[in-house]
Amino acid sequence: MAILKYRKRTLKPLSNLVPEITYVMCGARGETTNRLIRALPQVRFVGFEPDPEEFRRLKENAGNRFSFINVAVGARNERRRFYVTRNPGCSSLFQPNQAFYSRFKDCGPEVAVVGEQEVETVALDSGLPAAGINTIDILDLDTQGSELEIMHGAEGLLSKSTVAVKCEVEFSSLYLDQPLFGDVDAFLRGLGFMLFDLSRTRYRRHNFPPNALTRGQLLWGDALYLRDAAWFTARSDKRSLFKLSLIAAHLQFHDYTLEIMDLLLNAPGMTLSPEERAGLTDARQALLKDLGPGANWIRVLRGLEAVGLGRPMKELGRLTTQFGERLRKDRLMAEYNWVD
Repeated sequence: MAILKYRKRTLKPLSNLVPEITYVMCGARGETTNRLIRALPQVRFVGFEPDPEEFRRLKENAGNRFSFINVAVGARNERRRFYVTRNPGCSSLFQPNQAFYSRFKDCGPEVAVVGEQEVETVALDSGLPAAGINTIDILDLDTQGSELEIMHGAEGLLSKSTVAVKCEVEFSSLYLDQPLFGDVDAFLRGLGFMLFDLSRTRYRRHNFPPNALTRGQLLWGDALYLRDAAWFTARSDKRSLFKLSLIAAHLQFHDYTLEIMDLLLNAPGMTLSPEERAGLTDARQALLKDLGPGANWIRVLRGLEAVGLGRPMKELGRLTTQFGERLRKDRLMAEYNWVD
């Protein structure tokens, strides 16, 4: 069941308890719209983009709640070498691992270095306050290998009220000496974040026949982390818990949303105003009501099982799913990469 069309109405009482959400993205190329911003009017987007031409395009095409800063982000304020690649989206503070990339179909030319520049980098812990921004609620990182060092340069802000981190992660060194997924995961877990989702992007090697099928190698993905509610409970930070429950609901982690709501409503020492308690209660009831049709479908399936039709229904569903997945994967596996 799609919950998106109900969310604005359903979560309005909860949304009213969250006056502002600051969404910070490093590596903002092409980011002129955002589903979260469309859904929640209190979100403001702050994007860092070092490419002057891309920065100009972003400024010209973005909506009202978007602002951009034309600077590279790193662990500290310093001068760094920046590697410009043939595909601008692959440019990085880290040198591309050309020898490794070239083993995969159509990848080598994309990361060929066509220029090197000296750039000034800024740490978020200093760069954001200088721009009048003292909070990161959501941090989104897509910077081709430098994500962990950016988080090190934002540790002061991340240690406060950040509720979500979306981060591109690599499982092999696509850039020389870059941190890998395990390094990123250990750092974020140390700050009380939990891995909630992970996309997986696979590549096929360049000498493999173009129409033959292979599983390919998992190279990178987008990892989504949400903060453990206990982090904020220990600090009696109900404002961040409001944000966390709202973002979790938007991302369709409805079980976590309800867990946070119940924590706010019932945890000892959590003091809520009458308006806050009423808003949470109303949003909780509305969300459960919207989720009801999914539970009804489960009851229908259980009824079919009770009259002996469960096994044929499951077999039909399995075959239908298997056939659809085979068609999808056979098509995708002939491409140079895919996500599963």
